[in-house]
Amino acid sequence: MLIAIDGPAGSGKSAIAKKLSEILKIKYVETGALYRAIAYYILKNNIKEFGNFEFLKDIKLEQKFINQQARTFLNGEDITEKIRNEEIGNFASIISKYKEVREFLLDIQRELAKDGAILEGRDIGTVVLPNADFKFFITASVEERARRRYEQLKDKNKSYEEILEQLKQRDKMDLERSIAPLRISREAFIIDTTDMSEDEVIEEILRIINENLKVGTVISKEGKKLSVFSNNRTFMAIPRGKVIKKYERIYVGDIVIGKIENNMFVIEDIRERKNVLLRPPVANISKAILLFTIVEPEFVQIHLDKLLCAYEYYNVNSLIVFNKIDITPKEELEKIVKIYSECYDVVLISVKENYNLDLLKEKVRGDLVVLSGPSGVGKSSLIKALTGLDIRIGEVSQKIKRGTQTTTEVKLYPIDNETLIIDTPGFSKLDLKLIMKKEDVRNCFREFKNYKCAFRDCLHIKEEGCAIREAVNEGKINRSRYLNYLKIMDEF
Repeated sequence: MLIAIDGPAGSGKSAIAKKLSEILKIKYVETGALYRAIAYYILKNNIKEFGNFEFLKDIKLEQKFINQQARTFLNGEDITEKIRNEEIGNFASIISKYKEVREFLLDIQRELAKDGAILEGRDIGTVVLPNADFKFFITASVEERARRRYEQLKDKNKSYEEILEQLKQRDKMDLERSIAPLRISREAFIIDTTDMSEDEVIEEILRIINENLKVGTVISKEGKKLSVFSNNRTFMAIPRGKVIKKYERIYVGDIVIGKIENNMFVIEDIRERKNVLLRPPVANISKAILLFTIVEPEFVQIHLDKLLCAYEYYNVNSLIVFNKIDITPKEELEKIVKIYSECYDVVLISVKENYNLDLLKEKVRGDLVVLSGPSGVGKSSLIKALTGLDIRIGEVSQKIKRGTQTTTEVKLYPIDNETLIIDTPGFSKLDLKLIMKKEDVRNCFREFKNYKCAFRDCLHIKEEGCAIREAVNEGKINRSRYLNYLKIMDEF
């Protein structure tokens, strides 16, 4: 059995993992000690220039389970006690940000876990053991985590306020690092321990394991037929009667909890939804790829601005992607990228030339992604390139330079175990009146948020004391974006 436990610093995951290993009598791999071991090696050998990580080839790391305890060995020496100090812990946090270190330890962690183990860390369920039998995300409020840490360090002259601030900084660093950031696995059971004792947490985890519960994502729905993606497999699915009574509708994108019976995923409950989009009808979208081209078909700026507005309203982060850059005039491309790059992440790709697709994959890793854009920009081709699935692709009409419609149903496609993407029908017109009220539009242009008008209810059209109009006139806000804002407001 493979059990992955993730969570922020101070959540108690190490103590829980150790107790579980004793109860279940399976090996406990302390991944944090492996990072500490590398930090210890650097400090002990006074390595100043460690950026190239050439020294990693001289390191042999092992963990042995001795007397129900994981002990860490560096080049044959037991260093378990030597790596238990604050200096090494802080330095381990620094080096854990480096890709070379994480890649070096990835194979070691998987080797240690190959015969069954419990691993705890910050990227176990998402990166190290994406196919673990059970995944748990152990968390607690930062205040409660600080209180627990304070109780542990009372005799080390650390104030509660100092510890609280350190944990807030650590959380920020773990969430924002570019390599393997702290993420909740889509298939993890989330346990908030703020008001729970350690024994209660253990009891809940054992209940989930004993009942063999699983977490999955609804990836397709056709009438009453459902498919669920769980543990890198796709199952036909049926909801229990209690689920049908409790929820009016099951959406593609719903995260569901259930059991696998006779190769069927039986849905026992649905996790609370983060959002629900109307077009397409899909839940829990965390990122939108807005795919456009400058040529074939020709770029229409207001179409992009409307999509940005819609997804901003739904609080979904947008990633602007321009395809077919191999046939795009450079000056025209640079002009348009400049308009958007101050407020949005912009990625330039060529599906045909396989250019920057790895970068795009990294940008959406761990997300449930909606792919939007006009017909003919290469949405189906991009999904095929990202997933390896043979999606039907339409040809661009040579007469009108627009794509033939190929996408007729809503379906999620796995990019990897943690990342799913959904195609949407191409559009000729997006009606924002179906999504939001007129006064909501002003809050959906990111560049407006840096300015404060004289009146709180200013719509930025003709009002006196409008900071937005003033910023446009001064060249601080792009005029074409503002003019499209006015066009959108005229539609209401």
